[in-house]
Amino acid sequence: MQSSNDLIKTVEVESGSYYYKPNAITVKKDERVKIVMHSVSMMHDFNIDELNVKIPIVKNGDTSTVEFIADKVGTFEYYCSVGQHRQMGQVGKLIVE
Repeated sequence: MQSSNDLIKTVEVESGSYYYKPNAITVKKDERVKIVMHSVSMMHDFNIDELNVKIPIVKNGDTSTVEFIADKVGTFEYYCSVGQHRQMGQVGKLIVE
């Protein structure tokens, strides 16, 4: 028997000076996704507007998580809304197949 944790796709995301690593994440439609974001410099957040996903500001050295269901097929931008981080390239893409 599988536990509920077996059914969650966990993705570790590093947020640093105007980047996310990885900068692309691929999941399946209707998959439960857990993003674990580690901030390694400055303060950052994590947003996917179309899926109503948000990790509030995480300070340097801290970690935060969000779980959601990837219920739409497509490619969605994730980004940092702190200051000009998004405009400076702190973006990535979530691909839901």
